Amino acid sequence: MGAIRSTLNTLTAVIVLSLIVGCGGGGSAVATVKGVLTDGFGAIINLQTAVITLDGTGQVAHPGPDGSFQLTAPPGQYVLRASLSSEAAGFQLGTFKNIALVEGQIADVGNLPISNSSLEGGWTSYRQGKFLNAETSFNAYLDDVRSGQAVLGQSSVYDALGWTHGRGLNMPVQASIDFSDAISGWGGNLDAFVGLSGSELAMMKSDGSFHFNSAVSAINSAIDIPGDYSSTPAHDGITELDLKAYRAFLNMLNGNVSGARDEALAIKEQVTVSGSPGSSNAIEVVLAFTE
Repeated sequence: MGAIRSTLNTLTAVIVLSLIVGCGGGGSAVATVKGVLTDGFGAIINLQTAVITLDGTGQVAHPGPDGSFQLTAPPGQYVLRASLSSEAAGFQLGTFKNIALVEGQIADVGNLPISNSSLEGGWTSYRQGKFLNAETSFNAYLDDVRSGQAVLGQSSVYDALGWTHGRGLNMPVQASIDFSDAISGWGGNLDAFVGLSGSELAMMKSDGSFHFNSAVSAINSAIDIPGDYSSTPAHDGITELDLKAYRAFLNMLNGNVSGARDEALAIKEQVTVSGSPGSSNAIEVVLAFTE
């Protein structure tokens, strides 16, 4: 009997141990997915109200100060989702990405951009040069937002209207109002700061002078927001490098000659290699007029 009891005790211990640590080690097999949360224009999103999940796992993450996030899960097929919304601020952004995780893997998805996909029809018209159609589409969406029939998105749609009115329909005053409304809804709307600077530059004061100070202030705000700005694929193909070349040109116009020249010299080589024709021209002008 003593031998039988000893054997039973040993078997019980083995069973309990297997339940605790998992059979065959399968319970401990995990994979990791990581990335950086940004908006659709490259600005880093580090708000704790942003949520990143893996469907079916119960895993929830929030971005760190640098926008980074990390989730772990058993190997398998998953949908990675990210969202950020604020009823008070008037925006709702989101995205999803199908991913496959294998045991021991650290899957880096890089930048995970979240945007308001409901505006894509208007942006398509914008890219086709059909600016009146774009304006109609964006205004229809804004009406739905105001009446509660659409998801929240005032900040995104005001930004879209700003580009349509300013760059498309040559209405800089209205564009400036649109961009300001977008920024008041969400202070991290990088694309709206870029557009606001352009619309401020395009306007003239009643005394015939220009809004150089406000244009410089807006582009400084855009560049200072963490992230690597790109307006692609939504509109116009503007990059962070373009912003810096534009700022150098603005500072020259605003009388900051030394600051303009210093920035132009700092980015000249990079602009030569990968800058747009507009940025190259801006740097050439700045260097020519600040010698």
